[in-house]
Amino acid sequence: MPADLEPEPLLRVMALHALAYCERLFYLEEVEEIRVADQRVFAGRQLHLELAPEDGDETRSWELSDENIGLTGKVGAVRRHGGDWVPYELKRGRARSTGKRSWEPWPSDRIQIGAYALLLRATTGMPVKEALIRYHRDSLTITIPVDDALETEIMAAVARARELRLSPDRPSITPHEGRCVSCSLAPVCLPEEERVAAVHDHETVRLFPPMVEETVLQGEDSLLVIPLCACCAAAVQSEDSPGGWETPPTHVVV
Repeated sequence: MPADLEPEPLLRVMALHALAYCERLFYLEEVEEIRVADQRVFAGRQLHLELAPEDGDETRSWELSDENIGLTGKVGAVRRHGGDWVPYELKRGRARSTGKRSWEPWPSDRIQIGAYALLLRATTGMPVKEALIRYHRDSLTITIPVDDALETEIMAAVARARELRLSPDRPSITPHEGRCVSCSLAPVCLPEEERVAAVHDHETVRLFPPMVEETVLQGEDSLLVIPLCACCAAAVQSEDSPGGWETPPTHVVV
């Protein structure tokens, strides 16, 4: 490398997770440096703290970096089984269903744990044959083989991330509208506004705040009814929250 060129900054492993989920999300967080932590993010962090380690040797929160791979990150847990190191990642949600009683990791989760596996192998100099993802809501642990195909997929993601990091333009919004519903950066990205601009008869989905049409806000001495337009009434429902409506998220810029 020429002396006047600085090495390219390492990418965060979580940035690859964002890239696999939505390129626009990656760009907002890594290029424009807009990062928002909502209630889902904080709930995930709390889950990591609350759950006790399973049987077996375990090292938690291992910081890993490697310039050849071009990545840096902190793996949730690293365990030793049968003499082999195994990276372990905990997710509070559900695994991806592929059919009757069949599940697989979400692509973004697979990229994330695979990146940690490559970093762990580079750091220890020892083979890393598999990685584990635990989906808390399903009580399901999925084993992912660390093979050449996974390594090729991760390095392709690193190359794409570097390409986007040099671009002056935001990527297009994701075609997968459902991903925007749970994205903490929807208030910044404004994907529904772009969809309406592109397709005037687009049926919009209310992304934030998740309120119901004719919601009643009750104080000590008064009632206030908030009428919402029909397109804004398509709020996100959650079976676990009172009344079936998800608690409005609290956004914190970090």
